[in-house]
Amino acid sequence: MVKARPLIVSDCDGVLLHFIAPFIDYLRDIHGYSLKMESFALTGNVRRPDGSAVEGHEFPPLLDGFFTTHMPQQTPIPGAADALQHLARSCDVVVLTNIADHHAERRTAELQRMGMPYPVIGNQGGKGPPLKKLLDEFQPSEAIFIDDLPPNHTSVKTHVPHVHRLHMVAEHEVRHIIPQSPDAHARHDDWPAMLSHIETILKG
Repeated sequence: MVKARPLIVSDCDGVLLHFIAPFIDYLRDIHGYSLKMESFALTGNVRRPDGSAVEGHEFPPLLDGFFTTHMPQQTPIPGAADALQHLARSCDVVVLTNIADHHAERRTAELQRMGMPYPVIGNQGGKGPPLKKLLDEFQPSEAIFIDDLPPNHTSVKTHVPHVHRLHMVAEHEVRHIIPQSPDAHARHDDWPAMLSHIETILKG
């Protein structure tokens, strides 16, 4: 019988890849919009040239357009590929990202090009339910979830509370407006510290 391995489930944007800088470029170059990071959510912070905010129902098409045209402009978070490569020697690694299904194949190829050849699962909404499905599939000896958004940690705590939840905001542009999730076990905003924490969990 094959011994179960630990499972690392990581978000992508803001954890493995830079999102904010290329998204700002996309908004400016394609739409003439700007992004004012004044609050936690992206919706409400996208501004037209006259300063008015783009309404919530207009945001999904903007995001879809970004992933259609500017995904190749995203660059890896320093240390992410090396950390996951190290963990993948003894763990299964899956990328769980809130991205439309029709973008998941391209995202898989982009991550592979950057040295992160891991399965990508597209999702919409809270990440607790899809993570529960992954646990049912892998039956891991230990499960670790990494994400930058506090609501996703709340969702995971609700649906699979035994998973070790690690909060990471790797992009300095938004660290000051994303408070540490009360439903995460710890927060580390760079990969060397995150890897060290994960190794401590796995050795325990």
